[in-house]
Amino acid sequence: MLPKKVISSRVSEQGAYEYLEKKFSRFGISDIIISKTPLGMKVVIRTPKPGALVTRAAQTMRDASRYLGNYFKQEPPRIEVEQTEDPQLDPKIAADSIAFKISKYGPMRYKIIAHRAMDDIMAAGAGGVEIEIGGVIKERAAHFKFRPHGSVMPKTGHLESFGVRTASKQLVLKRGVVGIKVTIVVPVRSPSEVEIKDGRGFEGAGTGTPKDEHKENARTSAS
Repeated sequence: MLPKKVISSRVSEQGAYEYLEKKFSRFGISDIIISKTPLGMKVVIRTPKPGALVTRAAQTMRDASRYLGNYFKQEPPRIEVEQTEDPQLDPKIAADSIAFKISKYGPMRYKIIAHRAMDDIMAAGAGGVEIEIGGVIKERAAHFKFRPHGSVMPKTGHLESFGVRTASKQLVLKRGVVGIKVTIVVPVRSPSEVEIKDGRGFEGAGTGTPKDEHKENARTSAS
C-alpha cells in the first residue's frame, strides 16, 4: 500500500505544479516548492518579479489557495513569493521568455529570438549556453541547436554535476507543438578553489581559551 500512496502523492503534487505554472506563467516562474509542515501545506513561488505577482495577482493567489485546499482536501495552503537569484541564469525563465516571444512574433523568427537570448545569458556571466528548438517551426518538423562561439558545455565532471542547469518548455501553436530546451553553465567554484581552513589558525581554541594557554598548561604539568 505504501508505494501506491507515494505514487498517488507524487501525481497529486505534479498536478498542483502544472496548475500553478499555468496560473502564474506570465510572471516568469523560476521554481515552485510544495512542502508539508506541522501547521499545514506551504507553497513557495520563486519569480524574478515578486512585487508584480503580489500586487497584480493577489486575487489569483487567493483563488489558487482555495483551489489547492479543495484539491488536496485540506485547509487552503499559505502561498509565499520569493525573489529568484540570478534570473538571467535561470534556464526555466529563459525557456519561458523564448516561448513567449515565439508565440508573439511567430516561429519564423526563432533564429533572432534564440541568438538574442544567448547574448543576454552570456552577458550575465554564464560560462556557456545551448538552446534547442524543435517541432513544427517551418513547413515541417525540424530540430535546431544554437551555441554561441566560445561557449563551454561540459558533459562530465564537477562542473557538469553542479554548474549545468537545464529546463524545457512546450509551446502549442496552431501549426503544431514547438519544444524548447535551454541549458546554461552557471559560474561555480572548482574543488581546487575551495579554501580549507585549519582550526589551529584561528585565535583561541573554540571555547574562548587563548591559543597559548594550552602550551602554558603543558609546561606547568611537565614541571
